[in-house]
Amino acid sequence: MDTLIQDLRHAVRRLGRAPGLSTAIVLTLGLGLGVAAAIFTTSKAAFVEPLPYVGPDRLVHLWEVRAGTDERSPTSYPTLLDWRSRTSSFIGLEGYDPSNLIVGVGDEARRMLRGAQVTPGFFRLLGVPIPMGRDFLQDDAAGPAIVSDRFARSVGSGTALNQTFMVNGTPRVIVGVLPASFHFALLGDADVFLPIQLDDQRRAGRFNRSIHVVGRLQDGVSVNVAQADVAGAMADLAREYPDALAGRTAQALYLKDALLGDMKPTLTALLVAVGLLLVIMGANLALLMLARYVERAPELALRSALGASRARVLRQLLLESLAPSLLGAALALVVGQVLTAAVMATIPESVMIGMPYLMNAGIDGTVVGAVSFVAITLAIGFGLGPALLIRNTSTRAGDARTTIGRGDRRLRRGLVAAQVALTVVLLVSSGLLVVSFSNLVGRNVGVVDPGGIVTARAPLSGPRYQQPLAQSRFFEQLVTRAAALPGVRDAGLVNDAPGGGGGITTFAPGDHPQPHSEQPRAMLRVVGGTYFTALGIPVLAGRAFEPSDRPDAPPVAVVSASLARLLGGPSSAVGRRVGLAAAPQAATNNREWEVIGVVGDVQVVALDVDSPPVVYLSYLQAPDNRMTLVLRTGVGAPAIASQLREIVKNMDPAVPVYAVSRLDQQLTQSKAIFTRRFPMLLCGIFAAAALALTLTALYAICKHEVLARRHEFGIRLALGGSPRSLGQLVLSDAMLLAGAGIGSGSLLATLASKSLRAVLFGISASDWRVYAVVAVVVLVCAFLATVWPARRAAHLDPMTVLRAE
Repeated sequence: MDTLIQDLRHAVRRLGRAPGLSTAIVLTLGLGLGVAAAIFTTSKAAFVEPLPYVGPDRLVHLWEVRAGTDERSPTSYPTLLDWRSRTSSFIGLEGYDPSNLIVGVGDEARRMLRGAQVTPGFFRLLGVPIPMGRDFLQDDAAGPAIVSDRFARSVGSGTALNQTFMVNGTPRVIVGVLPASFHFALLGDADVFLPIQLDDQRRAGRFNRSIHVVGRLQDGVSVNVAQADVAGAMADLAREYPDALAGRTAQALYLKDALLGDMKPTLTALLVAVGLLLVIMGANLALLMLARYVERAPELALRSALGASRARVLRQLLLESLAPSLLGAALALVVGQVLTAAVMATIPESVMIGMPYLMNAGIDGTVVGAVSFVAITLAIGFGLGPALLIRNTSTRAGDARTTIGRGDRRLRRGLVAAQVALTVVLLVSSGLLVVSFSNLVGRNVGVVDPGGIVTARAPLSGPRYQQPLAQSRFFEQLVTRAAALPGVRDAGLVNDAPGGGGGITTFAPGDHPQPHSEQPRAMLRVVGGTYFTALGIPVLAGRAFEPSDRPDAPPVAVVSASLARLLGGPSSAVGRRVGLAAAPQAATNNREWEVIGVVGDVQVVALDVDSPPVVYLSYLQAPDNRMTLVLRTGVGAPAIASQLREIVKNMDPAVPVYAVSRLDQQLTQSKAIFTRRFPMLLCGIFAAAALALTLTALYAICKHEVLARRHEFGIRLALGGSPRSLGQLVLSDAMLLAGAGIGSGSLLATLASKSLRAVLFGISASDWRVYAVVAVVVLVCAFLATVWPARRAAHLDPMTVLRAE
């Protein structure tokens, strides 16, 4: 024990005797393992933590899919019933239809909440208990509602059970309250659940694809077997209902994979990046430890000569390695916690609600254990390994007059070249992600100055607005009053703002009818006021909507330029008639619409996908109860919000006004932007950390070579070599290492970057410009990292060096 305590004291003293080396080891471990801990924490939450349901590994999500494409959609209620009766792979299949609900309790102002209509067995299929009240029954009609614990606590004092509140103008009774832990990410932060409403259109209409389906697999049935089962059922249905289902099949995914969605390849790529960073960190530690023990070789040889046993020397060296390693592990946990919190803070709330697995992510016992285990393992491996190497060659290592051994030099040079190569891989990946993100953010969405546009939602509900005429009158009055506000130049209406997706239909020219299954797709937009002027969308042919395009006038439509090209071009499209498969409710008798104008293309869906053609209808001819007000103004969103709420309050106090924000903010806070910004930031951190570690290693090896080759350099100078030639020798040697690393790293990057294709936008994974920039950056940084050791070599005094030897 006395000997052990003595060795521990000696290990602590060694930290102070070589502060530079000890600090480098601690920072290397702290930085590398800290970044790894942060990503491991988020990845563990996504891939490892189970969903909060009974038997989550047996839950799947199902979609309809257009064969041969990536286009998937919910299904219809009749098709859901057919999937239940014609498949045998599922214990049960249940559906949900997400929506925004206008909710009011008592005399409080109504507000917009997220909710859903669900089939009666939805919560039982998930295995979610109802701790207060009851679940939905098979014969429940329009009256009951089940609410979240959050909503129940906001209702008022006492229990929320049996309280009546208004949902979309209809009274509902709370019959059940969900547990506080319940969260179904595919429904966002839903608070109100209603029994699914089965009108005649939903019961029979297979074009009414609004039901999202969740299933529970039978024991022993895999998701692939289940998909084949439901695909077979869809093939039979397509033959029976060719008009609605021809060319369509089904897709099944485990619910966990459905929740991860676009984040799965991103998180997987980040784990690969973490692996590369850990390899670079390990190589750096190996270099530091090897340099440390090469310098101490004479001391170790002297200890052995004075009688120190092999076990004693190795134990002392192990303790000397463990001391900075444990300090590095402690620093890594701090860095990991800070990075995890920072990563969570960068996720917009609108995106976070779709990723519940990240909501409680944090450093836990598993992460602490993993970081400690890796630190100790590295300390043992990179501490004792060089020591054993030196012990086996003690005679050569202890000879102070020799230069660096050829084997030692090759090992260290190989480690540095490997670090440079892996750093190039991370830098190339980071560069590709930066360019991709820049392309996405700078994409032309077809709107002039989105920062000068403010949007606001004002949905209508209740008996007062059951009739389409009442809806159009309300919004007609609202857009007129909003246009008169100070600072407002133009005011328009649209049912879904650009970038937000929305209704999809299929269309066919009136003179060339086609089966619905073969018709091309188009987005459907209902607009009003001076919408095209407010957004700066040019009219390319014909005209825009006018106040005379009212319900008693012939039905008219405006189409986008991309749709006009499908009709023969802008000039040919004007005057033609098109049939729409999914016409608005108020216009179901209007099966064909005359094209009166062609406007420029607008990015109506997410920024990272190609926008389909668009058909615009007038809200006067196709009223919608949920319109978005679009204002071109120089006034900020908060000031506009207060004025709009005052206008709407005077018109109808029961109508809420919400989601008032600038259009550019909506676009930059979308999930499409986040799924690019998130990996870009993290990969950038990895690349910066890897570059710092690699440059440190390059500087250290050059400095060590200058120190270890002093005798050689002194002889060179004594025999007539110039100081400048020694500096060039060291510098060229380092640049040769960097060049070798860049070449091999570029080859590896061409392979690794293929995994990024899913998140790249507007750039190829093999874009030579990114590789060229990375090569230049690494060469410049390598030069700066080695120029000081090279200068030191150039200023050696041969007499001083040889006299010291």
